[in-house]
Parts: sequence; C-alpha cells; structure tokens
Amino acid sequence: MKLIKFLILFLIFSSPLLSREYIILQSTTSTANTGLLEALSDNFYKETGIEVRAISVGTGTAIQNAKRGDGDVLLVHSKSDEIEFVEEGYGVERFELMYNDFVIIGPSNDPEKIANASSLKEVMAILHSSNSKFISRDDNSGTHKKELSLWKNANLTLPSSNFYIKTGTGMANTLNIAAEMQAYTLTDRGTWTTFTNKKNLKILFDKDDALYNPYGVIAINPVKFPHVEYKKSKIFIDWLISGNGKLLIKNFEVNKKKIFFINE
Repeated sequence: MKLIKFLILFLIFSSPLLSREYIILQSTTSTANTGLLEALSDNFYKETGIEVRAISVGTGTAIQNAKRGDGDVLLVHSKSDEIEFVEEGYGVERFELMYNDFVIIGPSNDPEKIANASSLKEVMAILHSSNSKFISRDDNSGTHKKELSLWKNANLTLPSSNFYIKTGTGMANTLNIAAEMQAYTLTDRGTWTTFTNKKNLKILFDKDDALYNPYGVIAINPVKFPHVEYKKSKIFIDWLISGNGKLLIKNFEVNKKKIFFINE
C-alpha cells in the first residue's frame, strides 16, 4: 500500500499529461434515476469549479468500464466486486458512502401471498415455484447480482420456467415491464420511490438484513491508468464522505422521502 501511494504521488507531480477540468464518474442507474447524481454534480461544481460528467449504467458495466480506465471515479453498489476491484489494482481505496435497501414488489392483490411470508427465503421459494411472472434485470447490475444471491441463499437454482422473464435492461424499464405484466421483481427502494408508473404494483416484502444495499466510492488507480484525474477525484471523494456532499446525501429527498442514508 505504501508503494502504491508513493507511485501515485510520483505520477501526480511528474506527469506531463495535460489535466482536464472535469472528472468522469462511472455510476449506477439508481443514483441517476433518483436525481442524486445531478444534485451532487451541480453542487460540487458550484463549490469547486470541477465538473462531474457521469455515466450511468448498471454496476457490472460501470466496473468493466472502470477496469478499462474509462473514468476517474467509480460509485456503485456491489461491495464484493468493489473490494475485488481494489484488490486487483484497478482502484486506490474503497470508501463506504451511503446505503438504502432492496424491496420486492408485485401486484397489489399479491396472488402468491408473499406479503404473508415469514422470511425472505420463504418468499424466494414461493416465487421460484409459482405461476406468477418474475422479472429479472439480467444485466449484471448491482440489483441483478443481489437477485442472484437471494436465489442462492435460499438454496434454489435460477428459475427456468417461462414465468421467469429476463429484460437485460435498466431498473426503470424493468419496472415498466413489471407494471405492464403485473409481475414480481426486485428493485432498489430509491428507484422505486421515484418511479411514476407504478400502476397496481406495491412493495410486498422488505426490511430484511439480506436486502441491505451499500454504495461505495473508489478513485481509479493512476498507477495503472496515468491519464486519470486523481487529484480532482480525491477532492470529489473527500467532499462526498466528509464535506458538503455527505450533508447533501443525508438530506436528499424525493417527494419528502429520504432516498439514501449515511452511516454516522
């Protein structure tokens, strides 16, 4: 770690590359869908004059982009993958930024009665054997990874029936499909709160420890990718975890509802 920090400092002060007046943030659709990314970017620019250009994709795609050096900062929600990203040398250090949770939604009449289930494992078992549709993002996003872990933790294989439908798309589009088909699906609470096409869908199961959804922020390693704006990235990350960015996240609301939470 000391060697990495030395090399970072060496690159910062010796690199002949022209610096940019902006940083590229690889992030998730959930931070964009809720409006948080725009609020953070606008306020950070007002305070520092540094523009944040965000690319909002699924977590898996964001990580793959960052592994190619396409960006300066990574802000996603798949902790094990984030830790691996740092351990493999692509990122400098992971900082815990914020959290919310995942929820399982479905038709208001809840044909499978999952709202009456006593555990998350029971919910997954019911959905696995049901004739009701379940919509999966199937896009290697943080939400998709969480869904896969829920089947696994319930000792279930991935459903193979025609009632298990893969979209390969982002959360908002997946929710639209669930609304049209009156199907069950997994979503982060933030996107659900801001989603306007709910129709007859509602939250049917939540508040289980396994649905905890932490977000981390990582500067992409300038030793591996000398072109990244590490100094500006560090300013941004410090602002997020201990500056006015932290306060903004803590107070951020949509329709008078908090979307993300900070570990105090």
